[in-house]
Amino acid sequence: MGQLFKLKKKVRDEADSVETGLNNPGRKFHFDEVGVLAAVLVMVLLLSFGSPYFFSVSNLLKVGRQVSFYGLLTIGLSFVIGSGQIDISVGRIITLVTFVMAWLMDKGMNPWLAFCLGIMLGALCGLLNGGLSLVFNVHPMIITLGTTNLFWGLAVGLSNAKPIVIWQESSFLELGPGKIAGLPVPFFIFIVVAIIGHILLKKSVFGRHVLAVGANKQAAVFAGINEKRIRLSVMVMSGVVAAIAAGVLLSFFQTFDPNVGSGMEMDAIGAAVIGGADLNGGYASVLGAFLGAFLIGILRNGLVLMGVGAYWNNFVTGAVILIAVAVSTVLKTQRKS
Repeated sequence: MGQLFKLKKKVRDEADSVETGLNNPGRKFHFDEVGVLAAVLVMVLLLSFGSPYFFSVSNLLKVGRQVSFYGLLTIGLSFVIGSGQIDISVGRIITLVTFVMAWLMDKGMNPWLAFCLGIMLGALCGLLNGGLSLVFNVHPMIITLGTTNLFWGLAVGLSNAKPIVIWQESSFLELGPGKIAGLPVPFFIFIVVAIIGHILLKKSVFGRHVLAVGANKQAAVFAGINEKRIRLSVMVMSGVVAAIAAGVLLSFFQTFDPNVGSGMEMDAIGAAVIGGADLNGGYASVLGAFLGAFLIGILRNGLVLMGVGAYWNNFVTGAVILIAVAVSTVLKTQRKS
């Protein structure tokens, strides 16, 4: 009985700290964000010496567009990771949503309407991920591992693994290759989604509830937070953002390819972690994830310009992510102690 009383007291104390955190959003900038920004600047400086083409306008625009594709996923995953969960199916949500949108357009549907339906499908995919995790009380990593194959299998099976080319003329097809004030439209979409995500995570009660659930689920419940609704909401949000990325990709390539979205979840998760997201939950930064996405994008682009092959490109990128995770973990441990 004494141990039970102590446990309850500990949870209540942590619940009080959660409530205090809800009323105090915290600092505007976190050490991880400053560190990633410094790393990005150093990376840019080094790569500018490695290739004279790096600072060309066309290359910088290319980097901005490429980063935007998986960067959008990073924003949604920041909420998922912050809540103490993970979603490794976002790449295959892109595959499935891209197929459905392309198929609908091929049948004559207005591309914008198909895009809206695709976003709804992305939300349903997220709802399935979150719902299964809650109903069966299974970690989202296991659930999304299964739905990764489910979504990809559906897309490949229904399309017979064949591409679908978009022949319609529509303003939707300017979403990917188009420019605003000389900058890629996908980059603007990425910035808008990042700003909305930052405000939600750092300035709203919802965002603070997300981080509270990730930090300590029991304490969050004691503080009056509906943790199941929070966990489900962020998975749906991740699916919606993945669907937006799918629409932008389809508009850019104007073709459905069964391999679209493959591996994008790894760069997205890596960017979020580089940006300071704690895989144990309780902390995430949209600003840090935004910078992390650019760090990975700049690194990949620079390696290509220096003639590094695709396999070694993946190796170096993976090594950088591992180093970033190790450094971040050590720093967080030191700060806690």
